[in-house]
This record gives sequence, C-alpha cells and structure tokens, in this order.
Amino acid sequence: MNREELLAHLRRHEADFDPGRQLVRIPLTATYHTALKPDRHPVVYGLLGSVDYAFHLLKLGDGPSVERAAAILRRVAARQDRDPVSATYGIWPYYDEEPLNEMDRPDWNMADFHGKLLCLILKRHGGQLPAELAALLREALGHACRAIVRRDVGPGYTNIAIMGAFVTLAGGELLADEELCDYGLARLKRLYEYTMEIGAFSEYNSPCYTTIAIRELHAVLADSESAEAHRYAQALTDLAWRATALHYHAPTAAWGGPHSRSYSTLLLPVERRFLADALQDAPSEYGETIRCPQQYRPLFAESGELLLTERTLMASETGYQAHATLYRNEALSLGSFSRGVMWNQRRNLLAYVRIPEGTVYVQLQFLMNGRDFCSAMYTGVQDRARALFGFNWLLDNGAWHSDLDKIDGRFRASDLRIRLALGGDTEALPVPRADESLVWRLPLGEATVLTVGPVWERCDEGPLRAENGRDEEGRICLDYVVYAGEERDFDFHAIREAAWLFALSLDSSGALPGVTVRETERTVAAALGSDSGGEIEIARSPGATQVLYAANRVRLPASLGGAED
Repeated sequence: MNREELLAHLRRHEADFDPGRQLVRIPLTATYHTALKPDRHPVVYGLLGSVDYAFHLLKLGDGPSVERAAAILRRVAARQDRDPVSATYGIWPYYDEEPLNEMDRPDWNMADFHGKLLCLILKRHGGQLPAELAALLREALGHACRAIVRRDVGPGYTNIAIMGAFVTLAGGELLADEELCDYGLARLKRLYEYTMEIGAFSEYNSPCYTTIAIRELHAVLADSESAEAHRYAQALTDLAWRATALHYHAPTAAWGGPHSRSYSTLLLPVERRFLADALQDAPSEYGETIRCPQQYRPLFAESGELLLTERTLMASETGYQAHATLYRNEALSLGSFSRGVMWNQRRNLLAYVRIPEGTVYVQLQFLMNGRDFCSAMYTGVQDRARALFGFNWLLDNGAWHSDLDKIDGRFRASDLRIRLALGGDTEALPVPRADESLVWRLPLGEATVLTVGPVWERCDEGPLRAENGRDEEGRICLDYVVYAGEERDFDFHAIREAAWLFALSLDSSGALPGVTVRETERTVAAALGSDSGGEIEIARSPGATQVLYAANRVRLPASLGGAED
C-alpha cells in the first residue's frame, strides 16, 4: 500500500465516520450471530471495522489522524467483556447498538480479530498513543488472549487456528507473558503438524480464508520474534501459495473450485486486489508487503491441462476421508469434493468456463425456499471434465447453517429443488430447455457444452420435474424441482426413500457420460463410464450426518489413483 492507496482507503471510510459516536457506520450484511435485521437496522456502527479504520489512521500518523484513532480505540475498548467469569469473556459484539447479551450466539472469533489488530497497533504504533490508552489496549489484548486460550480452537478451523496462534504468540511477547508465548507456539506447531499430515489446509481452497491465512502467517513472520514459529509459518505459507496458484485459472481469471468456504462464487474485489498486489515486486510503503513466492508465479499464467486430487480431512479424526478434485484446461476449470453438506459457503461442484463474452461459472446448489439447504448431503466423483454426483437428506442437521439453525429433519417449506446456477457473463446466453429425459444442454464457448441430467431417482415426494429461468441476479437457473406448492410440514424421519443421482459433462460432445447403476435394498451405486471412471454409492433413505458421511462411499477414478474415501 502506497500513500495514495492509503489516503484513498481512508477517504472511503471518512464519509461513514460519525464524530459524535466515534465509530464507522457500515451496512448490516452479517447473517450469523447478530439478531439485528436489515429492514430495521440497514446501517449499524461496526466495532471491528472502526478498529481497522483507526489502524490505518495511525499508519498516516499526522496529529488529527492519531487523535481520531485514539478516540475510536477508547470507544471500542469499552465494549469488550472483561469479566473473567462471564461466558463471553474477552470478546466484543459486532455492533455498538447490539450488546453481547442481545446477540444470537456471540461470535468468539472477535477475540481473535480484535486481538490481531490490537497486537499490530501496539507493536507498530503504540508510541503514537497516549500512555493511558496504550495501557488500556494492552489490558484489552490480555483479555482477548486469555479468551483465545480458553476457547482453544483446534487445527481444523484453519484461519482462526492461525490467527489465534499469532495473537497469543505476538501478544505474549508484547505483554512479556511467557505462558501465552508458549501456548501460541504450541498451537502453531500443532496446526503445522496437522496440516502437513493431511497435505492441505482443512479449510480447503477457500478464496476468502486462504488469503486471511496468508496474512496471518505473514504477521507471524513480521511481528513475532520466535525463530521456531517462523519455520512453521514459512512452510505453511508455501503450502498456501502453491494451492492458490494451482487452482487459479488464468483463462477465466477465476479461483478454481472446489471451495470449502466462499462468500462469493466470483472473486471479490478485495481478493482480486490481494492477488494483484502479491504478484508484483514493488515494496509497500505502508503496512504489509505480502508477495507470492517466485516459484509459484508462473502458475498464475498457466493455461495448460492439469488434473489434481488431494485429501482434505484427517481420517483418523473423522472416521472417513474426503477428496478434492480439480481439472482445468484452456477453456475451463472444474472442481468438486467427494462429499459435503450443501450450505451457502460451500461449493461442492463448481466450474468456470471461458466464453467469448467473458467468464461463466456453473455452481451446484440444493435449495429450500430459495436458500442453500444444509440438510442435503452431496456425494460425488469427478473424472476430468465429467462428474457423477448424488444427494440424500440428513436427519440431524440445519436449514441454512449446520449449527446455528438446527431443524433435525423437521421443518416447514414451500419449495425444495436442486439447481445448477450459471452466473457471471451470461447475458448473451440463451436459457435452454430440458429434453424429455430432463437433460439440459447449453453450449458455452466454442468447444464446451454443459450437459447435465438425472440417471436415477427415488423419492416419496414423487419424480423430479425441470424448470428453467433467470433469477433476480440474472443467473441462468436449471432446476430439478423436488417440491413446489403450498407451505407445509416436512419430516425426513418419516420418509422411506429420498435419493437422486446425476451425471454432468463439460466437453464438446453434448452427451451425458455413460453411467451404470446398481441397486440394493438400502443403497444405490453408480459408476462413471467403465470401472476406471470412478464410483459412488449412497443411502436411499435419510440418515444422521455422521452416519451418511461414513456410509456414502466414493471410489476415485483410476486416473486419480482409485482411492476410496
């Protein structure tokens, strides 16, 4: 970040700053944890965003900027819960107008996010602040560190595992607290060993959280004094950049799938800026200088054929494995997981295709009343640009979130459907019609035809029917409707059969891949092409989440080693 970019960043926040409240106003966009609703609170006073604004004001460093930053930091520090016996000890609410006890499950991650900013502020700009405020912030940092230790997030929660390690390690150094330093180093070592045993981050290939992980690892390298921590951070940084570079698809300028967590199927501006900045050589005048290692930079321009599969879980911990597969060539990128629930942050099957007008993405969804449905379980296998996948239902999961919105297989709904959504530069594309076999075919560019259709289905709700159209975002929606009508009660515990299998291809033929299906009383299995093309087997009835994660079986194609999940 140079001076011009810093000033532009500050100007963007200037219009939203309220001098009376000493906080920044932001649109209410959070869907988790807050009980506030956008219709009644379209704009709120964001505490974390205000601290970030203060941090950048301190980078500028002139008298008025430091004075404003100090006022913000005093205001935000007062909102932390500092009572050690409290259930929310050490954390902050999201918004000034919503106390912790009024939130819908306060977010413990706020100890990590605020703690990181406080670490950087005190280490880099503590001398600019009044002594009494610096002491107040040191106290707040100590409370945040102890909240992080109390929560003790495991290494599977990648970005928070890294961030908490940094806050406790660097915070312990700053506070001269050896116990915190030891905890932070041990946590980073545990994450390193866990990740290297898998071979990938557990939060696999996440555009939003991989960039955060790289930033947090950079903070360890830049702001911790521990040589041992530096070794772990450097190795993890290398792994993160390699994964990012392999998945980036230059012809579509897209971060190829699959994504374990994503807030936007197309790259957000902040993610594009992160990659653009990291691929240049000029040093940063203000703040972090994060650069992609030279050995991985050529991959960001690569357009040749690539086929990749990786494990994503610690099977000894979960009792089952999941694989991620990526295939890319000059025209497209197709990525898929072998299993996962269909929540709104996960992209279990995702393609990006180059067309003359730009880039089109193809995203698989399972929707309940128009929202991604966590109680649908995906199981799939991919062989280059072909895929075979299926769904069944869960008895103990959530509607739009697995933990925060539990329905346990019982809910009211007016619509359930499986959707292939095409977004991006789709304006010139026609909306296709399904044929009599419910197969959709849509040419995408010169050498690619999207073809998808059911190969087997059983459901007490009756057969699928096809619907097409465009949604409010202009995306082309190719839907398989399970139910649409009057709102009514659903009880998955009373359903005898509910399972569906589909085949998909993104090649020039416009033909569905050949699939062979075999049934048993309790399961249905399907093989993609010959025996070497991969196979899945899923339960025909709804089941508990952990039961179906273990019971739904996947055998990878021979081209990917033929391993079983």
